[in-house]
Amino acid sequence: MAAVTSVAAILGLTLPASPAAAASAQVYRGTATVVVDSYDYCGGSFGGDHRFVGTSRYKAAAKFVTGPRKSAAGRVERNPFHWELYVGNIGQVGSFQLGSASIVTTSGRDVSGNLRDPRLLLGYWVTGRSGTSWSGKLVDSHRAEGATFNHFYGQQAIVSCRNLGSTRFVYAVNAGATVSGRVSSGGAAFTVRGSTYGDNYRFRITFSG
Repeated sequence: MAAVTSVAAILGLTLPASPAAAASAQVYRGTATVVVDSYDYCGGSFGGDHRFVGTSRYKAAAKFVTGPRKSAAGRVERNPFHWELYVGNIGQVGSFQLGSASIVTTSGRDVSGNLRDPRLLLGYWVTGRSGTSWSGKLVDSHRAEGATFNHFYGQQAIVSCRNLGSTRFVYAVNAGATVSGRVSSGGAAFTVRGSTYGDNYRFRITFSG
C-alpha cells in the first residue's frame, strides 16, 4: 500500500475518501496581461551559454473554466475543482493552454493480462482553496509519458544561433509553476508564474474575469 501511495503522490493523484464534489461548471471570460522573457543558448565567446534575449508584454482575451474534479479508476485529482485556462488563440504564437488534470486511455489489461480500467488520470497541478483564496503548484508536466497538457506556443530558430528565421513550437510548462489569487462564483483574478522546458521562456500571466 505504501508503494501505491507513493506513485499516486508522484502523479498528483489521490484516492478519494468520498465522492468528488459536484461543483457546477463555470466559465470566466476576461483578459490576461502577459509578460514573457525569452532566452537562447547562443551566449558566450563560442555560443552555447544561456542568455537573455528580450521581453514581450501583451494583453489577450482569456477564458478560465472550472467544473467537477476529474476522476478515473478510483482516483480523483488533487484540486478543489477541475480547471483550465486558455490565453489567446490557442495554437498561435504567444498563446497558453493550462489545465489541472486530464484523462488518457491506456491498455485495458495490465502486464499480467488481467482486465483493468483503461482510463488513467494524470494530475498536473495540486491547488487548494480557503474561502475565495486559491493557490497551488504544477507538480508534474507528464512530459516523460508524452502526455503534456500545459503548453506555451512560442518560437524556435530554424537554425540555432543563426538569423535564418523561426517556426512556431509547442513548449511544455515546467513543474514548479505557481498560481495564486482568488476564485468565487462572481469572478476570478489570479497570477500564474512559470517557465518552459529547456528554459527558453519565463512568463507571468495575470488573469481577471
